[in-house]
Amino acid sequence: MLSQKTIIADLVAVAIVSLAAMLVGLVTLPLSRAVLGAVLAALMTLIVIEDWRNFRVPDLANAATALVGVAALLFGIDPLAPEAMRSFLAAAIDAALTGGALLLVREGYYRFRRIEGLGLGDVKLGGAAGIWVGWQQFTFVVLIATLGALLFVLVRMRHQGHWPPSARIPYASFLAPAVWVAWYLGQWGEITVP
Repeated sequence: MLSQKTIIADLVAVAIVSLAAMLVGLVTLPLSRAVLGAVLAALMTLIVIEDWRNFRVPDLANAATALVGVAALLFGIDPLAPEAMRSFLAAAIDAALTGGALLLVREGYYRFRRIEGLGLGDVKLGGAAGIWVGWQQFTFVVLIATLGALLFVLVRMRHQGHWPPSARIPYASFLAPAVWVAWYLGQWGEITVP
C-alpha cells in the first residue's frame, strides 16, 4: 500500500508534467490540441511512475489512454494530427497493428529465450499508442523508447560495472514518454512517414 506522502508526490509529478505539456501546447498548438496533449502527458506520467515502481502498466491507464483517443476522434479532433480524419475503423486498425507488433516481439522473445522480455501492459500501451500516433509513426515511438532504455542500461553499467542477466528494464517508462513526443511532433508533421 502506498503511503499518503507517496500518493501526493505522484499527483504532484503528474500535475507538473501536465502543466508543462499544457504550456507547451498553448504556445504551439490550438487550444483543443493543447488540452489533448496535457491529458496524454498526464496518462503517460502515471504509466511511467507505476512501471518504474512496480514493473507493470496499469490496465486502467492503458484503457483511459485508448478511450480519450477514441473520444477525441469521435468529437472530431483526431489525436493523430490536425489534418488526419481517420474513421473509428482506421484508428482501431492502427491500435491493432501497433499492439500486435509488440505482441509479436513479446512472443518471439519468449520463444527464443524462454523468459518474458516484454509485459502485456507494454503491448496494451502499444495498442493505445496506435490511436494517438498511428502505425506509421509507431516505429519512431519504439526507436525513441529503445534508445532511452539502452542509454539507461549503459549508464547503469557504467556505475555498477556490469548488467546482471536477471536485471529488468521498465520499458513502458521509456515507451510512454516516447508516445507523447511522437504525438507532439506529429502535430507538426515532423515524423510523417509516406
